[in-house]
Amino acid sequence: MKTSIPLLCAAATLLCGAVPAFAHHSLAGEFDPNKTIPIRGAVTKLEWFNPHIWIDLDVTAADGSIEKWRCEMGSPNQLIRAGWAKKDLPLGTIIKGDANPARDGSNTCSTRFITLDDGTPVFSRNGTQ
Repeated sequence: MKTSIPLLCAAATLLCGAVPAFAHHSLAGEFDPNKTIPIRGAVTKLEWFNPHIWIDLDVTAADGSIEKWRCEMGSPNQLIRAGWAKKDLPLGTIIKGDANPARDGSNTCSTRFITLDDGTPVFSRNGTQ
């Protein structure tokens, strides 16, 4: 009995170490900070979760087709402290901003600031304009 308790503790410790760790990613690793693209589209989904919010957009391409885009923003905590709320960006709202595109060429980007189509500031990565 005395030997089985330390063995169980050792096994539990090893198993806990085998659980994958979810690390915060580097923006520069996923997105190209040296490239900026304009983005404009209608909000189709807003995910207000840590560590970043995500905004899904329907973007009209030059040929008139609709492209699905996902834009990463700052953390909900940053935005809440700056006075923003999820309700401030209802579905269907047209937004625009400058974004850093994904390095893998997908329709994914990171953006620091977004505005309504008329230029009214909405969200920013650091909570301010």
